[in-house]
Amino acid sequence: KRSACLISCLCASSLLVADEVILENGDALQGQIISMTGGALVFSSPILGELSIAMDKIQSFSSDAPVKLQLVDGRLVEQVVSATGGMINLETDTVKQIPLEQLSGINPAPEKAVEWSGKVFAGINIQQGNTETQDADIDVKAVRETKIDRVILNARYEEDRSENSNGDLATNKRYYSLRGHYDYFVSDRTYIYGDGRAEKESTANLDQRIKLGAGSGYRLVETPRTRFEVEGGLSWVTEEFINNSPDEEYAALRTATRLSHELSNDISLFNEAEWTISLEDSDEQLFSMDTGLSYQINGHLSLEAKLQYDWDKSPPVGNTNSDTRYVFGVSWGF
Repeated sequence: KRSACLISCLCASSLLVADEVILENGDALQGQIISMTGGALVFSSPILGELSIAMDKIQSFSSDAPVKLQLVDGRLVEQVVSATGGMINLETDTVKQIPLEQLSGINPAPEKAVEWSGKVFAGINIQQGNTETQDADIDVKAVRETKIDRVILNARYEEDRSENSNGDLATNKRYYSLRGHYDYFVSDRTYIYGDGRAEKESTANLDQRIKLGAGSGYRLVETPRTRFEVEGGLSWVTEEFINNSPDEEYAALRTATRLSHELSNDISLFNEAEWTISLEDSDEQLFSMDTGLSYQINGHLSLEAKLQYDWDKSPPVGNTNSDTRYVFGVSWGF
């Protein structure tokens, strides 16, 4: 009697939850599709419990009730899902099928009204022996983002010291930077921005550089793993120098790019670049780039290796027009 009761219960439960997943080896699982994110389907089986199945191990899957399908282009479709042969069937008037690669998630978690993120990076390089050097790099970044706007705050400090001919440590570079950036999204991909930055580098005879600008941006790529944005607009640049170089003040064109891409679950690529060119004198050009790789050790701690490059077509008297730094350190993300 107990065996008959158990079989009856299992049969009844299988009728109530009729979603199905067929694996590569032909095994069929019946239960309920919970969600899909990060390349894995979360599936609940009455007998096996909750399972996480890699999508590349699944031959086909289907649901008995509507689920929410998050597509890579940002659309959210709610329907009964049926996927086989690498294609998903859609119940829309225009598109009937799309490749499985166009699906970024199933039953995605509700978006937070306000999303905060950021990181604190610290890189230190100390070399002793025939020559002695001490390099320090501290970079703090915070991002506040909602569906309609975004605020980016950034502070950065660099100091490079090396041994001079007298055997003393001399400061080769001391750099400070503060930046505030605001985006207002007029659509899912298009936004208008305001940007402001203040910089100081005493060892390059730069007493201060202030850049204030506005323009528009467009999000070219938006997927769970990749985000790529381009910006263009106008900036007002003022530069004051310590030495005999004349101070500068001019309007300029500004272009910028912002890229983040997850190469794997643990390794990410990032790149930010900005170029300004004077509308009055083409010799007044500034370019900066911060690019590198990040390896996540745990949920917060990461190792970073990055390249920082700055270029000034008309540098102050006695300075070179480019500066390249290779920085290695750790970051704490939130």
